[in-house]
Amino acid sequence: MASFQLPPEVSVEPLGDMMLNFLIDRDKEEAFLDFKETIKIDKDSPFSKIAKDIFAFSNYGGGFILVGFKERKTKLDSNLESKRHFLPMGLSEDFHIDQADLQSKFNSYSENPINIDYHEFFTHIEGSEYKLAAIYIQPSTSILKPIKDGAYTDNKGKNKLAFRVGNVLFRRGTQSIIASKEEEQYIKKRAEKEGYKISVLSGNPDQVKETLYSNLFEVTKTPKFIWTAKTLNEFDEKERHIPYTETYTFWNKQLITFSDVSSKQCPLNGLVDLSSVEKHELSEWSEDSDKQRMVVYLLNKELRRLANRLELVQEEKRDKFYYFCEGEFRVVTWKPRFKASSSLKVAQRMWANQLKRFIFWHLAVIARFTYLGGKLFMRLEPTLLITDDGHMAIFGSKEGTIITRLIYNKYNSSYLNSLLFWISKFAEGKENFFLAQGKIEVSAKPSTTDVTMGILSDKPTAELMQEVPDIQLEEDE
Repeated sequence: MASFQLPPEVSVEPLGDMMLNFLIDRDKEEAFLDFKETIKIDKDSPFSKIAKDIFAFSNYGGGFILVGFKERKTKLDSNLESKRHFLPMGLSEDFHIDQADLQSKFNSYSENPINIDYHEFFTHIEGSEYKLAAIYIQPSTSILKPIKDGAYTDNKGKNKLAFRVGNVLFRRGTQSIIASKEEEQYIKKRAEKEGYKISVLSGNPDQVKETLYSNLFEVTKTPKFIWTAKTLNEFDEKERHIPYTETYTFWNKQLITFSDVSSKQCPLNGLVDLSSVEKHELSEWSEDSDKQRMVVYLLNKELRRLANRLELVQEEKRDKFYYFCEGEFRVVTWKPRFKASSSLKVAQRMWANQLKRFIFWHLAVIARFTYLGGKLFMRLEPTLLITDDGHMAIFGSKEGTIITRLIYNKYNSSYLNSLLFWISKFAEGKENFFLAQGKIEVSAKPSTTDVTMGILSDKPTAELMQEVPDIQLEEDE
């Protein structure tokens, strides 16, 4: 039979033709392979000798027994026709063992049942056909021990003992022996991994440590207080004179702001009833859902001020921001994590078949604050937006299909890159940024969490965090 080697990293059936050819061609016993001339499982047979090997193989991590071979006793001679160490003797035509019977016979010895695969087959070896049998013993998922002694009678009528109750059997070289303490520790660790592997193949998640990056950026500093006050009648007339830096809103007929309106230095001071001014702990407001919404509204208003300073256009229906485009396209430079600078195409003119006219696509981001688990975060959701003229956003069912197609074709693969781009722009390349005249600080690092449910075949997170090149959105044809 021609020499046969398994290709690397190929998964094969344990008792398929490829594996059987490989095992027969190895022609030597190893820790995972044993050769037998025959086996018997009837009542008076020395089956416990086979059971001993099965225990040892299973604890070792699995193995094979090939049946129908006899070991050559004499040394190899150049004149001998066969150069094999284990000569194929074959099994008789009427030889047959039922797999279920073999399984049941072994499990009567074992505290934990294991799966045993059994296969009878015909094959050609050195020009002759033989009937053979093969047993595949699967790795155990716990330390396997016998629950009764392995007593048997040898061919001379003597009573023998293959193993005792509670023996931990193991393959050491080509022998099935009682495991040492160190080998027992090996079996325990190997069995735990095997149990985990089976659970994964059964559909359970991998127990692989994985760092997940979110689109949330933690608010690391907030004002200690929030201020409320009733406004004077002339507030509406003077409101237009309030500096753009002051952020406020109205709720329950009261003005709400992060600024101390009782201070004469506050531009709002002269527009409120000073006797109605109240100072509240922001932490207390964070425990009430209605008051939370007011805090978030103020923060979002601050974010809109920042976006305006960064020359971003706001789409009024949602807190969606984008860059306008005056020419055929617009490219913006930014500072990624792994380069001194990079460029990204943020808008481009394109032909839209659905609308039968030219439009512009724009990279956009929905930016807003939110409470999560009692903490404040800024949430960024990169998306796309289209305009007629590079400035004003347009909406409709046809416009929606254009965005859907663009997102499906190109944008999803660059979502993380876009997320890092937008936070870099809001933070102006720094590790954090401030709102409300320094009262609010937001981290520019995505919030992360470590889980033990990663996927073994995933690329490491460190690879995924590297910025990808400029997004290239192809024109509709």
